[in-house]
Amino acid sequence: MIRASQRKEKRVKASNAKILADPCFQGRNRTGGFTLVELMVTVAILAILAAVAVPAYVNYVNRARQSEAILALMNVKMDQEIFWDDHSRYAGTISCLPSFGNNCSAGTSRLTASGYRIKVTQAGASTFRAQASKKVYPYASTDIIELYVTANTTDPAPNVLHPDAIAFSIFKWIFD
Repeated sequence: MIRASQRKEKRVKASNAKILADPCFQGRNRTGGFTLVELMVTVAILAILAAVAVPAYVNYVNRARQSEAILALMNVKMDQEIFWDDHSRYAGTISCLPSFGNNCSAGTSRLTASGYRIKVTQAGASTFRAQASKKVYPYASTDIIELYVTANTTDPAPNVLHPDAIAFSIFKWIFD
């Protein structure tokens, strides 16, 4: 048995000698693993991917939150039409509307779940203007979405006044 194990050991040593003599394996440790250069390349690739993926995801989330504010403005539009049918004028405060409390003395603005402040900024017998606003980033302007309805508008839609207000910038995030 000793001789068989000695022969096996000689074969392993000869095999290792061939591998170590190969120029591709010069300078490598026999135990395996990754070199520092390989790890640094991997980290650099992951950093580049993160630099692209994080802003894209944050912008996606901001657009989803903005769509919640647009939905709230569309609720204002429907409620204002109901209010106009009952009172022959549009409601001057958001809290007069059924979706927002139906209590005119409750306040002039409401917050959505994502933090947009919804309010009626102008109201009369034939027109009203409602806004949703939120300061998303300190370096950007306030995100304002406005709905303006007149007697002549057939199908009014909310208008985003500052589209760049929800744009995430990785450079501003890191360096400011």
